[in-house]
Amino acid sequence: MFVSHSWKYSDQRERIEKFLDDEERLDWQNFSVPEDDPLEFEDTNDLRQQLYQQVRQANVVVVVAGMYVSHSEWIEEEIEMAKHFEKPIIGVQPNGNERLPVSVRDAADEIVGWRQRSIVNAIAKHG
Repeated sequence: MFVSHSWKYSDQRERIEKFLDDEERLDWQNFSVPEDDPLEFEDTNDLRQQLYQQVRQANVVVVVAGMYVSHSEWIEEEIEMAKHFEKPIIGVQPNGNERLPVSVRDAADEIVGWRQRSIVNAIAKHG
């Protein structure tokens, strides 16, 4: 799994990871980049290539739509990477968000609310 995220919102990525850890039926591996073990890169092209490899290894890409406005450029890139590798995209709509960004809505294979069962079921189904 690869969770598109920003370190500013790493608590959301960590919460999804906990949801999956608490689910015994799933055997999963995390290809997201944690803040405590960042990718080392020389420039944005180098970062892009490294993210490309992370997404390539994942079976599913999760996009938390609530971060989109602040980080749309990189989220767009990660969505395009997922499409390139034909990886399923799960859009997670945080509580209180009534509208999803069009690009997330259009790219997602499934959109779920911010509930453990919904997120886990979508990842299990598409991963």
